[in-house]
Amino acid sequence: MRTTVTSARTERRLGMLDVLRLFAAVAVVAFHYTARHSPGWDGAAPEELAGVGQWASYGRMGVPLFFVISGFVLLMSAWGRDVRGFVASRVGRLFPAYWVAVALSLVLVLFIWPENPAFLGHEISKAGALLNFTMVQGAFGVPDVDGPYWTLWYEARFYLLIAVFMHLGITRNRVLAVCALWPVVGALASANGAGLVSTLLMPDYAPFFAGGMLLYLIHRDGHDLGTWLLVGLQVTIAVNFTTGVYPGILSAETPWVPSTTVIAAICVACFGLVALVTLTRVASRSAGWMTVAGALTYPVYLVHENLGWWVIHLVRDRVGPWGAVALATVVAFAAATLLHHLVEKPFGPRLRKATLRMLSQSEGGRASDDGRDGAHRAGRGRAADRRTPGIPVPTDVRSAADDRPSAVRHPVDTARHTERRPTPRADRDGSGLLGPSTVALPEERPEPRGALLTGQQQN
Repeated sequence: MRTTVTSARTERRLGMLDVLRLFAAVAVVAFHYTARHSPGWDGAAPEELAGVGQWASYGRMGVPLFFVISGFVLLMSAWGRDVRGFVASRVGRLFPAYWVAVALSLVLVLFIWPENPAFLGHEISKAGALLNFTMVQGAFGVPDVDGPYWTLWYEARFYLLIAVFMHLGITRNRVLAVCALWPVVGALASANGAGLVSTLLMPDYAPFFAGGMLLYLIHRDGHDLGTWLLVGLQVTIAVNFTTGVYPGILSAETPWVPSTTVIAAICVACFGLVALVTLTRVASRSAGWMTVAGALTYPVYLVHENLGWWVIHLVRDRVGPWGAVALATVVAFAAATLLHHLVEKPFGPRLRKATLRMLSQSEGGRASDDGRDGAHRAGRGRAADRRTPGIPVPTDVRSAADDRPSAVRHPVDTARHTERRPTPRADRDGSGLLGPSTVALPEERPEPRGALLTGQQQN
């Protein structure tokens, strides 16, 4: 039985979801600073960090948590909104901070600290550096100038799918159908070598996005068994993926062999935590600092890796491993705060308005072109009518039997051959079935039998 929720619940800002986003970002930061092989440590993290780093290595799974949150938030943002407004809001939200972060990373790794890409095995050309500003470098196989940017290529494709979904029209039943089929169709496309379809559908992380969408559907419309079963389907597919892939990733990037059981538990927790902060009483908690936490998440994610590793590289021998990690964290959050206040807040709304204006002008221009084309066609039609008033189209009527011009018969004078009969009184009053002016025409001779069978004239 479905439980109905009020619209106020849907519209209220979910402060705890902002906190969860920052938690995911901090988990990724901890993974990069204390667990991952990095140029900041010239290889593996030092032994002093092993007690924390071994558990922080699972912080890499903050990325799937981000994707579940994105599925929830993006569907919430897109529902009932036009595509132009959605695209403009995403462009204004993502690109100003991203462009500045890419520029800072390029200056750092190309001019100040070229050992960074050399350690990671990345060769960043000038053309590749420019392509990084587009956020679609992953489509061309160009290395990311900063490691975390690979996730933005997944986010961009998810935005594209949502925009297409908005164009077609978002409804509850369509969301259910898409979430049920998306991961399965993506997996089939990948298994059968359908590269383009597989790239667009992202079968590896599709269940996380789809699971977040379903959780929003429950948040919006209330609990029901069918939707929860679909959430269970996404969790099952996601666990299968993470337990098959993440042990190899973590073993290659850290000094430790991860536990498959822990990976499976964290995968389930990615869905459970989003459900906790959106579907329970926890969702009602709100505070100003939660909004700040949500605002800093994206800038922290953008700038923390290369900048933090560089700080660790500079100070590790003077302040020790823990001092280096602490200082790198402070610098990363300070840079994120500046990025938010000096770039995102002033330039994000401007870019959003400019994008919306561009899209609106394009729509208006297309409508004007259609109107001009229609007026032009109408004008040509009127001119043709003035040139040839009342001239019938010539026809060449031919016999179907021998293709010779058929004889043209003169019209019958119906007035001479009409048999006039007295019109019933009811018909004269105009109330008869046939009407007051009905006349009976002379009977025509039946056509030869062959014409009825073949549809051809007989000569």
